[in-house]
Amino acid sequence: MSLTMYTALCVQAVAVALLRWDLGRDWLRRPVPLFVLAAVVYQGLSQIFLLIPSVRVWDISRLGIGQSHIDAATIIMSAGLLVFVICYLAARPVQVVAATRGNDSSDVARILDWRLLALASAPLAALTYEGRGYNSAIAASEKTVPTDLAATFLAVLVVLAAFGFLLQYGMKWFVIILMAQSIFLAAAGERFPIIAGFVTLLLLLSHVGLRPSRRQVLITLALTVMTVLGITGYRTASGRGLYHQDSGLISRAQAVGSGFYSLIHDPHQKNTFTGLVGQVTARFDGDSFAGGIQQSMSFGHPALGVAPVAKYTLVVIPSFAWPSKLKYISRTNPAWTETYAFGLQRINLVPTFLGLYFGFLGPYWLMVFLAIMGTLSGWGERWLFRRYTAVRVVAMATAVQAVFKYEQGLPGILVTLRTAVVLAIAVKVVEAVRGRVGKSALLELEKPRNGRLA
Repeated sequence: MSLTMYTALCVQAVAVALLRWDLGRDWLRRPVPLFVLAAVVYQGLSQIFLLIPSVRVWDISRLGIGQSHIDAATIIMSAGLLVFVICYLAARPVQVVAATRGNDSSDVARILDWRLLALASAPLAALTYEGRGYNSAIAASEKTVPTDLAATFLAVLVVLAAFGFLLQYGMKWFVIILMAQSIFLAAAGERFPIIAGFVTLLLLLSHVGLRPSRRQVLITLALTVMTVLGITGYRTASGRGLYHQDSGLISRAQAVGSGFYSLIHDPHQKNTFTGLVGQVTARFDGDSFAGGIQQSMSFGHPALGVAPVAKYTLVVIPSFAWPSKLKYISRTNPAWTETYAFGLQRINLVPTFLGLYFGFLGPYWLMVFLAIMGTLSGWGERWLFRRYTAVRVVAMATAVQAVFKYEQGLPGILVTLRTAVVLAIAVKVVEAVRGRVGKSALLELEKPRNGRLA
């Protein structure tokens, strides 16, 4: 490990230490610290594992990129992470602490009715299991409104339904509910939604004082890991075809079991311990993308400029408001713009939040950008923790889901956070309807009966 990389890792450690020191022991109950930890995994932890030769051979994203350029890009992004954290803490989110008062929990359970949420999830799940929803193989320009709805709302609605159920019936159902949640999300064929759902549910429960026992956590954690490994094993052996066709829930659930079995018994090199670690590490290599850009810049290629950055946020505009957006989706993808401009490999490189705009902003403007993002994150978290309401619970769930979009950068995060706006409007409608129904029932009871009040 070079001195530059060692310094970068130390800077990341300082950023995490600052968060822990300022926010206290409950720091992991907030979305932004989880986001920073995600950055450390992509920009730091993966680099430590890549020092192992048998692991490094699995990472093809570094082909043609000098290690010194990767190190230089990593220290720049690490400094940017520290700037992000300092500006986030300067907004003083620690001064606003969410605490449930009186009937807050019962009000949230009443508004976030698990039956309504499960009913809303059902058609989205059906579309997904038919290959026309979440994780479908349909081209972006050919996607329909139902497909977009399934891709956008399925994961968060399933988690909110599980949370609503546990809020009403208690933690004795925790293991069963989390198993059901994992099965429904695993049937989509992706691993991140399962992990995100597990973390989101735990965080939502912690804010109402509902904590699973250590035994429950260990059981559900083991089930989550087995499910993730099952999807990995099936996709290694059979590919993704099952998840892109009308295969149904049962076939998809069985695929997880068969995938886990093949992972254990198949002698394929990918299924060995070293192979799995190598695949995971390569999947989380968040420095190669910026390293390739840094190498190109060192040879004299200029930055692409600040102006296009705002344009790339237009992906957040819903398709119904901009029908022609999907025809120009490639023009709103900064990662592909940089890939072509800087001559990077045309493979699935991982840009990450810190590295996505590296080629546009350059080192100095990147610091300004991250300072703004850190401040906005602090202000957003202050609003999130000011009161405990159903709208803020929905926003919290969506914010935690956005943490797992770290590798996609700002556009992917904004699209995820857009979900919170739609769901918040739906929650307000439910509140208004329930309030009106309750008021009507109360007036009905107060009507005179035979000259007397009821």
